[in-house]
This record gives sequence, C-alpha cells and structure tokens, in this order.
Amino acid sequence: MRNMTVISVSLTDRNIQDLDRLQDILGLAGRSETIRVCLRSAEEEIREREKMEGDVEGIMISVHKTDEGHGPDELRHRFKDNIKTQVHSHLKNGKCLDVFLVDGPAEQIKDMLAAFQRDDTLEYIKFVKS
Repeated sequence: MRNMTVISVSLTDRNIQDLDRLQDILGLAGRSETIRVCLRSAEEEIREREKMEGDVEGIMISVHKTDEGHGPDELRHRFKDNIKTQVHSHLKNGKCLDVFLVDGPAEQIKDMLAAFQRDDTLEYIKFVKS
C-alpha cells in the first residue's frame, strides 16, 4: 500500500453533496478515493492547458445560478479583448449558460480560464481548444 498523508479540508455542504454524488456515480470506495480521482482529472486538464502556446482559439462554456451573475459579469468585462462572441441563455433549472468564443495569446487565455475557475459562483467551466 502506498504511503498516504492525512490532511484536513474544509468543504461547503454543496461540496460534500457533489463529492458523495461523484463517489456514487464512479462507484468508488470512499471520499478520499473520490478526491484522488478528481485531482487526477484536474491534473490532466492543467497539463493540457500548459501545452497551449502561440495564438489560441476555442470555446469556453460556463454555467451559474441565475441570481449569481455578478462575478461572471466582471470577468467578461475584464477579458473583453479575448471574448469574441458570447451566447447567454436562461435554462429551465434557474441557471444560466454562457458560451464564449475566445481568442488571443496563450498566456491571456490561460489567465482567463484560471480567473473563471476561481469564481465560486460558477458551477461548471469547460474549455475546448479549436
């Protein structure tokens, strides 16, 4: 068995619900295993992002609750030079879907993706490089 370090993590009720749901969906033995799987997935996404260089174009998708739109609004204004087109839709479940066509130097796109991912009002962020 591998040597593992026990750490303490503070999570919101929503985080716990999501963690337990992921554990059930993936058929994992416990929360620790679920967190390890999520970390591996995040690591892979970061590796792909780190490979980006030169001029980058792609689609970014985000979802947030309808009444929690101020954080994403500020980010849209902050990265307006990289957001070429945006489609905003109200979903039936009280959430908003935003689809952005983004373009710019890789470092700017990486900064934008990191800023959107840090926004805890966003429930989902995905970037697809063209």
